[in-house]
Amino acid sequence: MNRGVVVGEVWASRKCPSLEGKKLSLVVLANVAAPADEVVVAIDVLDARVGDEVLLTYGSGARNVLQPGPDNREMLVDAAICERIDGRSEEA
Repeated sequence: MNRGVVVGEVWASRKCPSLEGKKLSLVVLANVAAPADEVVVAIDVLDARVGDEVLLTYGSGARNVLQPGPDNREMLVDAAICERIDGRSEEA
């Protein structure tokens, strides 16, 4: 998994039928070894907004975000937002 920040949305006039109704977000990854900032297009089922910090998962983990279970091998997804990160709580 990688941590990142949502920087925008991707709009498509046509999508693969299995991706219809799914939101695609642009995420800038933080703390990536090389390159320093990598931009990824990820499926977003959590309705993350621009500026939200998120966790991304890849491969079979990304497919499980859309359709849990072993029968998801045909899903056309490589990256998915799996968690929105809330602000840190401050100790008094």
